[in-house]
Amino acid sequence: MIEKNRGENVILEIVEALKSKGFEFPRAHKFFRRCILKKTVLVLRAGLQETFLDKKIIVLLLIIGFIIDNGVRRMVDNALQAGQPLGIFEGFIMCVNHWYYLIIFLVGFIFVLAGVPRLDSEQIFLIYRIGKKSWFFGEILQVSFCAVIYILLLFISSIASCAKYCYIGNVWSNFMVYYKSEYEALLSDNNRFIDQQVFKYYSPYQSVLHCIFLLALCLALMGTVNLYFVIINKKLVGILLNIIFILFVLIFSNYRAGVMWLSPFCHAVLALHNIYVYKELSVPLYYSYLYLIILEGIVIFFSLKQLKNKMFY
Repeated sequence: MIEKNRGENVILEIVEALKSKGFEFPRAHKFFRRCILKKTVLVLRAGLQETFLDKKIIVLLLIIGFIIDNGVRRMVDNALQAGQPLGIFEGFIMCVNHWYYLIIFLVGFIFVLAGVPRLDSEQIFLIYRIGKKSWFFGEILQVSFCAVIYILLLFISSIASCAKYCYIGNVWSNFMVYYKSEYEALLSDNNRFIDQQVFKYYSPYQSVLHCIFLLALCLALMGTVNLYFVIINKKLVGILLNIIFILFVLIFSNYRAGVMWLSPFCHAVLALHNIYVYKELSVPLYYSYLYLIILEGIVIFFSLKQLKNKMFY
């Protein structure tokens, strides 16, 4: 007993001496976190490679091309016809607040989600090798990265298509501010404009940031919902549910405005926030951020519960 206590004291003395010299001992939880992070990044890297090498990316580029050609360029033509320049970001802001272009944009992302995740023999081997939780969070990161890249592609394309006729600044153009009162009657194609609920309450820079963040949260939620239904072997239901939520907004936007806020896609439209001029029910912007984040957390929670008993084969 004496020898054992003496041995413990010697070890403690060595430890104290090393600590006094600034030596830090590796901790188990740090090592565990590092391993989880490496496994998650492994799934992310493999998933992104598959996504960008997939031929479906061509469909997304075609969708973005259609939105730019049919939306941004026509808005630029209208501004030129009125003899007014546009702000550099106004084309992008118009696209993500215009129901027609926003729905096309969202449907394009649903098309990408149809191939995520890929569950072939190699992927299933990877799942059991790194663990189901690491695979799940890696897939969420993959969907989130794809969402951000998809949004940035539209953002960069909209800037490139109208840069020659635009100015850089945090001020709304006269064409947008006075569109309804002065220019709408003069233009034959008069549905390419930014709703006054955007330029009335937000600057161009604020609008761009809010549009990107809200849309990214919305697309990430779409991907997480899809993953949940993949886990319970009902992937088609997840895809249909995302489509129904989009249609849900269109159906109730003109009849029961309060009901449409149950859909996450409604919260991604900046023009629907604040006090609406048509006296429809709206919600504060911070509510939309909280709503999307809480929904994401709820879906992740139930996905992890289902993942415990999930067998991949």
